Amino acid sequence: MSVIPCTQIKHALKEGRTVVGTMIVELRQPAVVQLLANAGFDFVIIDNEHGPFNIETIADLSRTARYLGLTPLVRIPDLTYAHVAQTLDAGAQGLMIPRVIDARQVRDVIQMMKYPPQGIRGSALTRGHTDFKSGAVAEAMATANQETMLIVQIENQSAIENINEIVTTPGVDVALIGPNDLSISLGVPDQINAPPMQAVIQKTIAACQQHDVVPGLHINDLELAGYWAKQGMRLISFRSEAIFVMTGGREVVQAIRGAFEE
Repeated sequence: MSVIPCTQIKHALKEGRTVVGTMIVELRQPAVVQLLANAGFDFVIIDNEHGPFNIETIADLSRTARYLGLTPLVRIPDLTYAHVAQTLDAGAQGLMIPRVIDARQVRDVIQMMKYPPQGIRGSALTRGHTDFKSGAVAEAMATANQETMLIVQIENQSAIENINEIVTTPGVDVALIGPNDLSISLGVPDQINAPPMQAVIQKTIAACQQHDVVPGLHINDLELAGYWAKQGMRLISFRSEAIFVMTGGREVVQAIRGAFEE
């Protein structure tokens, strides 16, 4: 048996299921992952592009997620070998890469993610990604190449123009719409219902379905999340742990103050 653990949502998606997760953008204590697991999420995206996380925190959150049955994914800040390989060695089971504009970038990241002969990633067992176990090197590399996920973010006009080339790049598992930056790129900031946004989201879904890649979406609106799930989105990242804390707290405060006023 390989020392590389199974990437649960990758197999769920291959079986045709829809998976739901959230982002971790601020809280660094591993207990936050346990809270999200108790809520029933399938995966977490640790945001290392905009979040305050170092590699030690990424390792702690990723390992905790795996132990609890969540798939830990990390949005890396830049497309460099150090960010790719170190994040995976720390225990992340997949990467989300931002600011994608063409297939060349994607191919470069896949080279860094994959072990030989598919890529150039250096091999180091008995680390976080193997739960500190050792084993047959060739088997571990082959299993990791199969199990590690790649999510490409579709968040600008160039990515939309190159969507077919991007999703047909071998190694891409999910093409995820980042609606905030995408709406800015299209000249309709924060207007996910604007016709240009509707059109490019539908175009992305169609390209993914045609080429057997999972369409995904990060979104903060619950009604729209349900709508786009019905339109074919199969990986939904909803809000973040920070937003859950704020919205939950705000609802309580408003309800109690409303009772006082009544």
